[in-house]
Amino acid sequence: MITKTIYTPHRSRKVVVANMLSGNGLGDAVIVRGYRISDWAELLPGGAVLLSDENVIVVADLHLGCEAALEYEGLSIPRVQTKKIMEYMESVIREIGPNSVVVAGDLKHNFSRNLMQEWRDVRTFVSELANRTPVRVVKGNHDNFLNLILRECGAPPMKSELRIGNITVVHGHKSATERGSIVMGHIHPSLTLRDSASVSVKDRCFLWNPEKQLLVLPALSLVAAGVDVIASPDADAMSPLLSAGGLPECLPIVFAGEKALKFPSIGDLRRSN
Repeated sequence: MITKTIYTPHRSRKVVVANMLSGNGLGDAVIVRGYRISDWAELLPGGAVLLSDENVIVVADLHLGCEAALEYEGLSIPRVQTKKIMEYMESVIREIGPNSVVVAGDLKHNFSRNLMQEWRDVRTFVSELANRTPVRVVKGNHDNFLNLILRECGAPPMKSELRIGNITVVHGHKSATERGSIVMGHIHPSLTLRDSASVSVKDRCFLWNPEKQLLVLPALSLVAAGVDVIASPDADAMSPLLSAGGLPECLPIVFAGEKALKFPSIGDLRRSN
């Protein structure tokens, strides 16, 4: 059983940026809160990571249009995911002012074709963000036919991987050609926490392997279910990038509000479960 006593809390770093719209530059401040895991990466509440040296925001696994795909399977849910994701992305861009945004795969959801909702939602996402900062997309296993929509938006075509400084951004369903630090998605990691009264809550988490300098991002999607990395050993085989050591060496990091909760390794948590 996982209890609240096994994590190490870390106060989020606060960066105060003066509001230059005020006459003396000392008006209301913009507060950026994040948790630095290395000299090149700062995790942000909500699922994004800031690549510090290049000032680039990376997110993964938005699965836009997922609601329409579920309707084909007989499950109807409100189509609010894109609106919520856009609100989050706009707040991150407003607070940080990144040089660009990178989607590390699975921007859309349906495998076999572009659904009408995917055309609409992807166009909205790319066009709205492109008005604020350049947007680049790394191809995920769900992103078949996505280039057709990106071309209509005037966005750059997808790449199988993207090199940003000394960091390689991939989706994670295939191996990376570059060595060194890696940022990926694909796994949709989450962690189920239980208190002493056996009340449980499942929350998305980052996975960080400091030795391999590998970071797995949580899914930004509100609909696509997360994989409990403690209770699901099959998650170890979801990516060839994890085949050498799997997930047991990774450290889960969960945000509780603005506070980052850093847990022991997945291997240790599985042994204590």
